[in-house]
Amino acid sequence: MSLRIIQISDTHLCLDVPQRMIDLENCVQAINKLDVPPDLVIHTGDVAHNGLAKEYHSARQLLDQLDPPYFVMPGNRDKRTQLRMEFSQSQFRLPQNGWLQYSIEDYPVRLIMVDTVSDHTNKGELCSSRLKHLDQMLLADTTKPVALFLHHPPYKAEGIPDPYQYENWSDVENLTQLLAQHKNVCGMYCGHVHRFIDGSIAGVRASAITCLAGDLRKGDVSDADRKTPVYKVLNLPN
Repeated sequence: MSLRIIQISDTHLCLDVPQRMIDLENCVQAINKLDVPPDLVIHTGDVAHNGLAKEYHSARQLLDQLDPPYFVMPGNRDKRTQLRMEFSQSQFRLPQNGWLQYSIEDYPVRLIMVDTVSDHTNKGELCSSRLKHLDQMLLADTTKPVALFLHHPPYKAEGIPDPYQYENWSDVENLTQLLAQHKNVCGMYCGHVHRFIDGSIAGVRASAITCLAGDLRKGDVSDADRKTPVYKVLNLPN
């Protein structure tokens, strides 16, 4: 049995840039009109640009218009406390304390949200405590395939000025060693780099999606492309 997921990322909602609200609204409408509806939607971080309560409230109002259930996780622009306050209901599964790192167990593929946010830099961080927690989540059920969702891509992002998106690359090396012990990880899905960039880590196929905020998309992007809703269809396991 396969699981159909829509990934969106990097909405960067900002009260001073109303077009980003329109970008998200258009994307929600496009997802709801898909001929084959997804089982769920996952937002891989940078929900808000400044981490303001009003930004998260606006995001919640728009995302609540999605027909399928959805889940969120933090990016480097997000504030965990504000994100947790707006999306605190039980349906969102967000832990009430600490990192916003959690699993979704309702589907034939286990979905694990990995909190890579650093309190000191825009780059990613995977400290030993977070990796230990990830290991515990992976060991909790080894009978199903697992997909991991992270904001920062933990692989060399080829073709951009800085391909290393973690402050300490040893974090990625430690993650690589951890993943080598878990053969049921079927994919890894990221955001952050505002481009489509594929990669791999420990033999696991990985990818990053570009940002939903049209004005922030990087690379060779036309004006027409910036107005097109960006989402990625994931059929898991693949």
